[in-house]
Amino acid sequence: MTISAKQAAGYLDAICKLNILVVGDVMLDRFIDGKVERISPEAPVPVLSQTKSATMPGGAANVARNICQLGAHCTLIGITGKDEAASQLASALATIAGLDFKPIALDGRPTTTKTRFRAGTQQILRLDDEVTTPLSDAQVNDVYQMAQAHIAKADLIILSDYAKGCLAPSLIEQLITAADKAGKKVIIDPKSHDFTHYAGAFLVTPNLSELTKAAQLQSNDDDAIADAANSLCNTHNISHMLTTLSARGMRLDGNGMAHHIPSVTKDVFDVSGAGDTVVASLVLAYGSGADLKTAMAFANQAASIVVSKAGTAAYSAGEFIACCEPNTPPSTSLDAQMAQIQSWRDEGLKIGFTNGCFDMLHSGHLHVLRQARTHCDRLIVGLNSNESVRTLKGPTRPMQGEDVRAFVLAQLAYCDAVILFDDETPLALIAQIDPDVLIKGGDYQLAEIVGYDHVTKKGGTVLTIPLLEGHSTTAFLAQ
Repeated sequence: MTISAKQAAGYLDAICKLNILVVGDVMLDRFIDGKVERISPEAPVPVLSQTKSATMPGGAANVARNICQLGAHCTLIGITGKDEAASQLASALATIAGLDFKPIALDGRPTTTKTRFRAGTQQILRLDDEVTTPLSDAQVNDVYQMAQAHIAKADLIILSDYAKGCLAPSLIEQLITAADKAGKKVIIDPKSHDFTHYAGAFLVTPNLSELTKAAQLQSNDDDAIADAANSLCNTHNISHMLTTLSARGMRLDGNGMAHHIPSVTKDVFDVSGAGDTVVASLVLAYGSGADLKTAMAFANQAASIVVSKAGTAAYSAGEFIACCEPNTPPSTSLDAQMAQIQSWRDEGLKIGFTNGCFDMLHSGHLHVLRQARTHCDRLIVGLNSNESVRTLKGPTRPMQGEDVRAFVLAQLAYCDAVILFDDETPLALIAQIDPDVLIKGGDYQLAEIVGYDHVTKKGGTVLTIPLLEGHSTTAFLAQ
């Protein structure tokens, strides 16, 4: 099963309405990159000459990051220490729009930190700084009270269990019970081999290794996996089991389900955090109206995007839609669109116009376009050509070519036409179209908007849409 481009656009548009609660093991992921050109004379180990380093949110924090990157709101609750790693994690999460991080900082316990040393694309060592002992009863209660206060307003709840001590079995049981009373579904990314801890969950998402240990699998063929997943579901009152199978894809079992999809073929660069992307994407698609099979396909597609990137990565709406079929760029010449525009005008329809580069289309773009369409009957989007983007943004942009960007925009229900232009500004295009309303993002003063004089002299309207703070292509690429 695959996700069509139109389907993807619909789900990605609806995601902005969701409020997700994530409780679990937050961590800081560090990446140390360099070159290995010799072996140490002190011991038979490679010498890594560091060239760069980076830190990213990991574990439950990476789940939350993926959720917010697509425009949903997320409340994240987890345990940290009172250390520099906690400060770095909080600083990284503070830059993510829509993320409300509520850490519970503990004395004498470090913030879980994973440091990966990489030579080129090869990881050569991972260093974990962590304490995994269970929390005290009082600390468990602190986490529960914090989470319980947010269950009622959450659309869905994710428990991200990395076995670092945050999600004690008693806490999981309490949260599932509280969620059930509130009519909320709980999705669990598991690490424990004892699935009695997850009893009553709506969906549990083990990988094959985790399922094998939990069910003591003797074979990993599809029938054995299905039998094991169904047995665990029946024994522990779990509604569904989604098992990720790495290169073999995913399968969904439980409650009469028996569905397998292969992985999407892509060059794999780094699998760090891919499981976080799967659970976040599946929950967002399901919360946006997809059934579980479709949400599974959505998550599968998302995973194929992030494993082709370095580090614990997220993805944009534009990247996702661009990977979907059918991938046929629309007609983007003004000449090809003029007859349609005149037809709309003859019908008495109000014609709106906005423009931009729309590189790596993100939730901020979607917000402006969605709101722009409410001010007109037909929305025409002027799209900067590759040459125009390079003039405005520099030689490394656009990240996506004009055909891809046009295709992505054309999938949106509120974009009625996409027209390319090569100039630095769309003034000539505006003069030819003569829109009734000219719309731009709220970072412009009305009189500064290109085309303001032309449109207002013709009796048209110029207006701005308040921006969705924290969402920009530059910010996304900097993560």
